[in-house]
Amino acid sequence: MIGFGLAFDWSQRFGLALAPLFEGNDSAPLPGDHHVLLDGGFGTFALSTSTEDLWRHNEPAGWAWSSDIPHHVTVTDNKVAVLRWDAPREPRVYERGGVERSLDRFYAYLNKDRLRSNRGVVDHLLNYFRRIRSLSHNAGLPDARTTDIYLAALARLIAPQQYQVDPAALGLAEDAPELCTRLAAHGLDAAGAEVAAAPGGLSFLRLHPALAIRHAGGQLFQEAHFELLRVSPNFDLFGLIDAPETRVDNRGGTHFTPPALARSIVEQVLAAIPDLASRQALTLCDPACGSGAFLHEALRALRRAGFNGRLKLVGLDISDAAIAMARFVLRLSLRDWSPSGGVELELTVGDSLGDAGMPACDVIVMNPPFIAFGAQSAEQRQQLRDATDASAARGDYSMAFVARGLQALNPGGVLGSLFPASLLSLKAAASWRERLASEGDVRMLASIGDFGLFSHAMVQVACAVVRKGRQQAPSTLTAILTENDAAATGEALRQVRKLNGAAPTAPIIESNWSLFPILSDSLTGRPTWRLPTPATERLLTDLSELSLPSVQNLFEVSQGIQTGLNDILLLTEEEWRALPAKERKAFRIATMTDSIQNGRVVKPYYVFFPHTAAGPLFADEAAVAEAVPIYFKTMLSPARERLASRATILQSKRADWWGLMRSRSWAYNEGPRIISKFFSAEGGFVGDYDADYVAVMGHVWTPKAALVEADDEALPLADLLAAYVAMFNSSPFAKLLSLYAPHVAGGQFDLSARHVNPMPLPDLRALSIDPRAGRRVSELAMLGKSVDVTDPSWRSRTAQIVAEMYGASSLAIA
Repeated sequence: MIGFGLAFDWSQRFGLALAPLFEGNDSAPLPGDHHVLLDGGFGTFALSTSTEDLWRHNEPAGWAWSSDIPHHVTVTDNKVAVLRWDAPREPRVYERGGVERSLDRFYAYLNKDRLRSNRGVVDHLLNYFRRIRSLSHNAGLPDARTTDIYLAALARLIAPQQYQVDPAALGLAEDAPELCTRLAAHGLDAAGAEVAAAPGGLSFLRLHPALAIRHAGGQLFQEAHFELLRVSPNFDLFGLIDAPETRVDNRGGTHFTPPALARSIVEQVLAAIPDLASRQALTLCDPACGSGAFLHEALRALRRAGFNGRLKLVGLDISDAAIAMARFVLRLSLRDWSPSGGVELELTVGDSLGDAGMPACDVIVMNPPFIAFGAQSAEQRQQLRDATDASAARGDYSMAFVARGLQALNPGGVLGSLFPASLLSLKAAASWRERLASEGDVRMLASIGDFGLFSHAMVQVACAVVRKGRQQAPSTLTAILTENDAAATGEALRQVRKLNGAAPTAPIIESNWSLFPILSDSLTGRPTWRLPTPATERLLTDLSELSLPSVQNLFEVSQGIQTGLNDILLLTEEEWRALPAKERKAFRIATMTDSIQNGRVVKPYYVFFPHTAAGPLFADEAAVAEAVPIYFKTMLSPARERLASRATILQSKRADWWGLMRSRSWAYNEGPRIISKFFSAEGGFVGDYDADYVAVMGHVWTPKAALVEADDEALPLADLLAAYVAMFNSSPFAKLLSLYAPHVAGGQFDLSARHVNPMPLPDLRALSIDPRAGRRVSELAMLGKSVDVTDPSWRSRTAQIVAEMYGASSLAIA
């Protein structure tokens, strides 16, 4: 089998998307059928079937380099040759029969065979962008016109005749050719000649600019757009751009959309549209389109799906440069293919959450800005409130785009979006998740780690595909869970592509990714949408069969005290020491969010504590002024109105306006306890064996009677609590937290009682009486008195013991 048939068979076998390497006027310079097999991650390659030994020529290496593809594979009647563009003189030639008998091993080899060069075409063309930016500066042109000139320069390389006759058809600005003419005197032609070949020792590789835009344009233009927005246009004495200096003058939170991921989401969205190939019309929108990665992939996916109706592509973005890039990419894409029903292209500079709005459409695909509540502007917070209900108003900005997108869809329309993975469990996103489940039919839900974003963007990514409207009968969705590894995500996405839009019938569990079916109805009413794998479900079942007590059986988990005005009632150690010794006695040592690190209190605070178990410590204001005169004069008295207007003080009609809002009953107990941060995981728990501290931002774990009851054979309570401190700071316990407590930023979990109370917890007091288990509990207590989560030996030994305490079935979590 040769030609398209072989390419199609291989694409189906490997779970790859198929696209022509060359198109239209951009004809192949060597005989054969030439395709690109597109992966979800690292396994993309070019495939040529030919009667000639193409690997003996330089051109195929140049095709691969220009397309930003590592390998070119030639298949002849009896040979299969693999050529890597960074080593074009070293082809690997195999017998075709041997390769076809071991196709999976052959593809695994392509996946593992990494490039050795950092001179890829994207960096090469980014350097061309920087060169044009510098030339524009030397010519006295505004920096904002760099994009228009760059696109015109690329168009001149790709389609010189059409550039001369009808530049507007290529999506160029009206005056772009004139700007290029002005720049010619400053070196634009020389720069264009230099870009025609790869740099350095690979200069024999010729650039095929049409291939670069067709197959690498998504990454190229997103990188160029990011640089234009984030790197200040400061030029040195020679007209070159200074060292990068980041600035925040755009919407922020915008991250690179990996084309492989955009491709997979688009495919899953289109697969959820019934009878796509026979539809007469389709409106597809990206309301935060950037440089058009999703729209470009949508065109290619519609072609593969056989769509030939009337198509309307809508893109909105607040960046002029992004829209210019998107228009150029899509105009070139439409030269390659358009449905017979015709295409209307509508790309607009505007805010889809503002006046521009989102149009009614059949499909929405997007990567909206990720902006946490604390980083949002006042306008963005208002947009989030308008798009969601009050309980979601402190969520991420991306939630507003998803909510508005679902609203804009026509009945039966489908939305596919990326968003921060924290939204799968974030408390502020609970009503948002419920809205997706109640107003739509979730077809795919994925948590895919940090996949292909800009290197400095430390964000975990999730995505969802939702069809508008509820199904009459329960449906099954595809759940994807991968490690923080682009290769693992690529493998998972290839497997999804093999399913051709159907949900898996049984779980597929690999070491670093899993794919499994979930009933969509099960999402309704769930407190979180974290994706427990079948292995995790089995673990929870095993733990339940052990009949361990729960946290609430052994501990009273209470929230920290509330001051209602930290800037007045809470002092740093330096501020506290500046007071007279007599006044310091009215304060208690306290912990805040940044107080506990690595299982130790590293930054104490001091809270004004004018309370006793029986009531206020001071009878009246005069007694306060007499007891703490300096503090009263400098801090309390000037803030009297603010202190007296705190909600609890007003509601309770309390006279002690200087007191804490809530002092908490546990604060009067003198027994040993454990204090945790409010949000934490490993390293966030500390033993307070002498009841020295009061937690302001955090939780207090007070042992209940089951642990406190005296027993000569059991370990002393302080030692038991030290053992629990080691356990709570261990990696197995953090794994269990991930199953029960909502995830927040930075790998932390909400440790509120409602989340941790149901967690299974070994009774270390009972275990300490057992001769064998007692030795382990004693060792755990020693580890708890010297917590160091940064020490690999401490982590390893603690994890091993904790796993034993939970029973053999839980070893998988260690």
